[in-house]
Amino acid sequence: MKIRLVSQKQIKKAYTRRSTPTSLDLKESFQMDNLDKLPKEMFQILGEFLSFIEYVNNKEEGSHENKQ
Repeated sequence: MKIRLVSQKQIKKAYTRRSTPTSLDLKESFQMDNLDKLPKEMFQILGEFLSFIEYVNNKEEGSHENKQ
């Protein structure tokens, strides 16, 4: 078994939370400028997620119809 010596500075860096200042003003957050900053990949992921939910809902509706 290896014993590793870790400095106090490294421990503090590893276990302390890094806080980033955030401002959540709802009136400002839904502007078109903010939507332009979002990456296209996020919209692709959101689209796939929504299509998956729709697929599951359709499956569940079909299984309920078969049981009646």
